[in-house]
Parts: sequence; C-alpha cells; structure tokens
Amino acid sequence: MNENTLASVTWKLQALSEELNHVRQSLLNHDAAAPSGSAQAIETPAELGALLNDRRKQLGIDLAMLELQTGVSVSTLKRLFKDPEQVKFGTVLNVARALGVKLCTAV
Repeated sequence: MNENTLASVTWKLQALSEELNHVRQSLLNHDAAAPSGSAQAIETPAELGALLNDRRKQLGIDLAMLELQTGVSVSTLKRLFKDPEQVKFGTVLNVARALGVKLCTAV
C-alpha cells in the first residue's frame, strides 16, 4: 500500500470509529431514557439471536459495520443470529453490548 492509500484508509477508519462512538452514545442515552419495564424474557437461544438481529436492524447497522465494531466476522455474526449456541458466550456478550442490549438475571 502506498502512503496516499494508507492515509485514506486511516482517515476512513477514524471517521468510522467516530460514527460508531456516536451510535454507542446514542444507545446509552436511549437505554437511560427507557422505562424500567422494557425488559424482555428470553426463553431460548434462538430468541436471543433473533432479538440481537432485530436490534441490529432497528439501528440500521449492517453486518459489515457490526463486524468492524466488534471484531466478530460476518459469518460468525450470522451463526450467532441464527443460533447463539454455535458461538462463544463472550462473543454473544460482545455483540449484545455493541448493540446496546443488556443481559441481566431475574430470580
């Protein structure tokens, strides 16, 4: 890669990083304003995958953007959204956090 190309890629990655930080901050602000009764019970891993995928779509984040944000490959994201049992739990947590979905417990 020549210097001009490298500078262009670096600039684009910085701009993308700033945009992702803006989206993350918007998610945090939205979560803080959300009513406390907005919790949703998840009964199966497939429901969790669907919930995460729906959230991604609501936010207008495509798979390539989520891959850049999380470091999780598109193929793994697809598997996660279809059946989270196919990926490491840490990956599920990472993607959930990036999408502003909090996993919590209730007794």
